[in-house]
Amino acid sequence: MSNKTIVEINALLIELRKHGDNFQSNIGKGVSSLNSDCKRILRTDIPLKLVEFFPEDTYKIKGSVGQGRVTKTPWITIIDKNVARSAKHGVYLVMLFSKDLKKVYFSLAQGVTDLKNDIIAARREAFRKELNLESAILKHFNDQDIENQNYKESAIYSNEWNCNDPDYCERLITELKNAYKKYVSKEINDPEDGNKTVIIPKTINTPNSSSTTKNKPFSISEMINLINSTGLIYSSSLIKRFAFSLLSKPFVILSGLAGSGKTQLALAFAGALVEDREKQMKVVSVGADWTNREPLLGYPNALDKTEYVRPENGVLDLLIEANKTENSSKPFFLILDEMNMSYVERYFADFLSVMESHEDMPLWNGYDPQKDDTPKSVSLPENLFIIGTINVDETTYMFSPKVLDRANVIEFKISEEEMTSFLSKIQKIDRNAANSKAADMGEDFVKLAKVKDFILDKDAANTLNKFFKELKNVNAEFGYRSATEIFRFICQAQKNDDTDEKLSNDDILDSAIVQKLLPKLHGSRKKLDPVLKKLWSLCFTDKDNATNTITSDCVDKAIYKESADKIQRMYEAANANGFTSFAEA
Repeated sequence: MSNKTIVEINALLIELRKHGDNFQSNIGKGVSSLNSDCKRILRTDIPLKLVEFFPEDTYKIKGSVGQGRVTKTPWITIIDKNVARSAKHGVYLVMLFSKDLKKVYFSLAQGVTDLKNDIIAARREAFRKELNLESAILKHFNDQDIENQNYKESAIYSNEWNCNDPDYCERLITELKNAYKKYVSKEINDPEDGNKTVIIPKTINTPNSSSTTKNKPFSISEMINLINSTGLIYSSSLIKRFAFSLLSKPFVILSGLAGSGKTQLALAFAGALVEDREKQMKVVSVGADWTNREPLLGYPNALDKTEYVRPENGVLDLLIEANKTENSSKPFFLILDEMNMSYVERYFADFLSVMESHEDMPLWNGYDPQKDDTPKSVSLPENLFIIGTINVDETTYMFSPKVLDRANVIEFKISEEEMTSFLSKIQKIDRNAANSKAADMGEDFVKLAKVKDFILDKDAANTLNKFFKELKNVNAEFGYRSATEIFRFICQAQKNDDTDEKLSNDDILDSAIVQKLLPKLHGSRKKLDPVLKKLWSLCFTDKDNATNTITSDCVDKAIYKESADKIQRMYEAANANGFTSFAEA
């Protein structure tokens, strides 16, 4: 029977080769653009055949053509459920395919997430030494014809699959399976995996080496130092605005110039606060073909009502994990990169609704604990933080006011001085340098985010009333929710700034205005010219002559400099183009 199954697998692999050209032409595009037969063979047909050799009660088998976008290196993983959480950590068996789908390699490999090449190689040699297996089939082969270099380096034992020789293929499966079982039987703790049963000498250091975390208060000063240690360049005020925005409302949108570090800040900040990046973080590139919620939340299988198909990007897994009682004090981060590649309202509507209703998002009605562990519904817990990044060009879509109203919108821009400084001392970036270094502050970060206090500041209230009056003239006024969130932001910024150079009350209100009030402004020059002039004047003292002319030279004289700078750029764009908006200015 085994050999018959091998023949059937080989027939599928030969059929798969026919789709090689289609696969290569769609690399980097949305997975939906890929030939359906190709996806079926990799995701379903071959994994179902492999079950004969790797029974479901012990092993988890998964095939992938990419997460959101078609990958250069498709794969099928076979994971012992008692050892590895996923193909990103631990050790597992894997079939790796060349980008033309003509070559297949079967390997015993190690997870490589967040590991540098030298550590990958050191761990690989340690595994080989510990296993000490000699065989003509179990080769030390790290030069496969695949695109992903880390996958090459990760292989402990590897060999090419030969579709013309079923006996050889069966032997390859048998010997790699036995090697995996020997690995599983070892009981040496890997520092990266805490108390998981894995093999690796303790002398080899890997990231996230601590399996127990002592809790301490969240410190924005320490976070700034950690992020600076990566080589990334951000002003302290920007990092503060980002952190205090997340604490006041766990949905932040980072907008601005491409390549200005939006995604890098999100990754560095979240990576520093989490102890387990695999479980507590998901980074997802939004596809232009996202037309509904399925890329984020999955869908019930129309052919089998007892099965729920979870998205490969792991977003639903992240939500389920964040909702577990034992994880309620741990921070979880969902980072949506290039969020406006598709209409946000189409794929994110459930999230936007639940942010305000605090109800659960229904998933399906076919939940059976004996067959599937996907719940009937899932919520957005208070320990989940959502960060979106957006670029504005001809390939993207504008955000509607209802989306912007639910977030703090932080704009990234680069001044001449900052670029001059950068070019004079270009340095290597190592974002992983901050990984888990602030994990001991994660619990307190979640605790602070759950605090809904706000400070009633009469001066701030007076200023906001003036802005409300002017914004109402162009139907861009704010509601009770935004007003409440502004005061929560003020409270978080005033209470939790432990740096030597604290943000002043004016600076804090300035940040709130530019993040919560100005993003909804968009329209023609005729519509916005009067209101921009009025808003400009509100950024200065009544006696300041700078209120007479909107120019960049006057920005430094403003009380609310960030707001004045943004208004000046929007005004300039309106005059030059006849139209302006927050995202395009």
